[in-house]
Amino acid sequence: MTINHPNARSIRTTIEIDKDGVETVLVVETDLELNAAAPAFDVAKVDALIEAAMKSFAASGGTIDRVHLVPVR
Repeated sequence: MTINHPNARSIRTTIEIDKDGVETVLVVETDLELNAAAPAFDVAKVDALIEAAMKSFAASGGTIDRVHLVPVR
């Protein structure tokens, strides 16, 4: 699975388990600022990354339950 966006630095899947069951999560690491209150936050770039991630989510054929965006540290 890929994310077609220049700010998607890496992707991986993980499994999350809680009292309601098991979910497969696509983790997308990005160099974008994700805190909307930060001066470097760029809503257009973040929205474009979300759109790219949602396309991969839709193309997964139901194997991905959700997407998690994570800033690269």
